[in-house]
Amino acid sequence: FVDLEIETSNRATLKNYTTISLSADINPYEKNDYYEARSNDLSHPVKRSRSISVGGWISTDYRNKLALDLGGGGNIKPLYDGFGYRWRISPRFRINDKISLRYVLSIRNQYNDIGFVIKDTSAVLIDPPKIDYIFAKRNTYMITNVFSTNYILNNKINIAVKLRYHLDQVKNLEFKILEQDGYLYENEYLGSHDINYTTWTSDIAFNWWFAPGSQVSLVWKNGIDNQTNIILNHWTENIKESFNLAQENSLSLKVIYYLDYLYIRK
Repeated sequence: FVDLEIETSNRATLKNYTTISLSADINPYEKNDYYEARSNDLSHPVKRSRSISVGGWISTDYRNKLALDLGGGGNIKPLYDGFGYRWRISPRFRINDKISLRYVLSIRNQYNDIGFVIKDTSAVLIDPPKIDYIFAKRNTYMITNVFSTNYILNNKINIAVKLRYHLDQVKNLEFKILEQDGYLYENEYLGSHDINYTTWTSDIAFNWWFAPGSQVSLVWKNGIDNQTNIILNHWTENIKESFNLAQENSLSLKVIYYLDYLYIRK
């Protein structure tokens, strides 16, 4: 037995074209995860907690100049006292028929989560040799900011700009060892395995539909990636740290041309 999952969702659209959705995801039994331990023979399954997750979202009429997408939810995982929440807000504003703006703020936090850390091989030289699979009870924090705009020059040409900043943090609370029964137990392992990951990307795209089904895209991309094991708790510090690093820039050209076989035969 690996997993049993029950899902349900409902969605309704009101007379003013506002759409509302509610959903629930239930795992009534503990799950056997054969991959999380990274063992080559899949012989060390990890017990995943029973869980329940609920969520929903609301989306207003996109035909209005100002529209809003709003969503959120939460989950409970009782095996290791885990719980979490998420929410997302995305306003969009159409200045006129040519220019539109959109912003997305997404936050996802999980507390007392479990995750693989490392294979401890320090006991390999003893008899009998042994590899310890070390896991961590941890908190994870994720925040994503996206700003995008689209400018339509005419019915064949548009310019699109997208800016994205993402922060992902893993704070280990305590280390545990995986035993043969699939559960995690207290362990004296010590190590520095926190994660502070940030990424910045910016895209500017020029798109030209020069014929039916045919398109030319010229895209400039700028990116910065940074990962350390030191948690920076203030977003201003993370942004400053990221922009002090070297940036990667790329320029790409893509051409798509549609050939009509029947037209060629003529």
